[in-house]
Amino acid sequence: MVSKASGEDIRTEYVSLCSSINQFASLRFTLVGLYVTGVGVLAVADKIVYTKFILIMALTVCLWVVDLRTRELLENLIRRGSQIEVDEWGYTDANGQPKPFITSLRTRNAKNIDFLFWRISAPVTHSLGLDLLFSSIFIYSSVQLLTSG
Repeated sequence: MVSKASGEDIRTEYVSLCSSINQFASLRFTLVGLYVTGVGVLAVADKIVYTKFILIMALTVCLWVVDLRTRELLENLIRRGSQIEVDEWGYTDANGQPKPFITSLRTRNAKNIDFLFWRISAPVTHSLGLDLLFSSIFIYSSVQLLTSG
């Protein structure tokens, strides 16, 4: 027979989840800052050499994979936090529907926006921005690698 967790255990787990979410978010953006710095240092090197662009591409792929894994971990933490809010604490909206506060962190709740003359139909999130950053630097390095020489 599985015993149900006490209220204090649930609160402790929830506090730990929130702390982990904050730590992963901080880690994510710290890594991006270091990545941009590293790419900048490599990109402005005096000589155009193949190894520089290969290194930038490898760094891009590695940190992109780390970012994707971090997103997955964040989603799992948010899912568990939502489960605690709804199942254990009974959070609901004005209509009595389950609506945990922590779900506001989820990317699927992000709004579409108008940008200059375009309507961006994908939710505009930090993840989208990081995907654009990683893909554009990867494409830039690929083009430089192919055209230099």
